[in-house]
Amino acid sequence: MKFKLASLIHALYALIGLSIVIFYELEHIKSIVFSCLLYVLIPLYGAYGCYVANAKALVVSILFFISQSVRHVCNKNVLPHIAPISISFPFGDFASGNGYLIDLFALIMAFYVGYLLVNVLSSNRVHKQDSA
Repeated sequence: MKFKLASLIHALYALIGLSIVIFYELEHIKSIVFSCLLYVLIPLYGAYGCYVANAKALVVSILFFISQSVRHVCNKNVLPHIAPISISFPFGDFASGNGYLIDLFALIMAFYVGYLLVNVLSSNRVHKQDSA
């Protein structure tokens, strides 16, 4: 159940990310490609990894959510400074157009997927000991 819940959250993240890419009207092709990669493809890979309990995909998902946990906000970003699902609080001086967003949702997901990875690795270790 816990793997399916994480897979569902990843899939929702990718679906909302796809809608952001479609409706946000990104100007540069580089922004569109990076946004599709970050907000759609990597979360879909994480959803697959959570569904089948694949350790490599879980590691990629953890690294992705860690990278999304702190975002620099300025006028010169190639990527939009939004996330598909975000519980963020600002840090820094936004009056001058600079600052950081600390995303609690991304941190919680990184810890949750890390917990799932520990379960996968411990179950693999038990299966190896049983077969030996």
